[in-house]
Amino acid sequence: MERDEALYHRVLSGDRQALADLVERYYAPLLAFLTRLTGQPQIAEDLVQESFIRMLKYHGSAPLSFRPWAYRIAHNLARDHFRSSKVRREIASDLDEALEDDPVGETQDAERIAIQADNRAQVAALLQRLPAHQREVLVLRFYHDLPLEEIAEITGAPLGTVKSRLFHGLLRARQVLELDEVKQNERK
Repeated sequence: MERDEALYHRVLSGDRQALADLVERYYAPLLAFLTRLTGQPQIAEDLVQESFIRMLKYHGSAPLSFRPWAYRIAHNLARDHFRSSKVRREIASDLDEALEDDPVGETQDAERIAIQADNRAQVAALLQRLPAHQREVLVLRFYHDLPLEEIAEITGAPLGTVKSRLFHGLLRARQVLELDEVKQNERK
């Protein structure tokens, strides 16, 4: 199989088949990434298409590593979308207050969080309740299985910051799950 970087070089030379091959390789992963990041499948589709348009219009030197570069483009488009969009997520102030006042326990790993959430819809809803910078690191690490170094390259954050976001994202996810469990027990 031809490397992504070689395919992209052929795309820059006008090779339509190379473009089709890159789209086939990256459309679904980028769509999944952006859907999890935005929580909005239609917006994610638009952003994936815009990502490929940006790749085609790019006039600089070909990237040394295509995958992080492609994710970086998608990441930046999502960030721009939320900065300019009137659509803003509202996190209930009582949830934020409860999370700030809640004592922090030992961090659970992603597997345990997934088990507690017990289905994909709950996990997706949980991710949407996290701050965007934590959500994107969790999605890239656990859904796309990217190494922390690539996540740092994609997000433009130092490696230490990526590690911190991963830690705090898992911690906050745990707190949200625990708070939801307490609320469910109170209703019974």
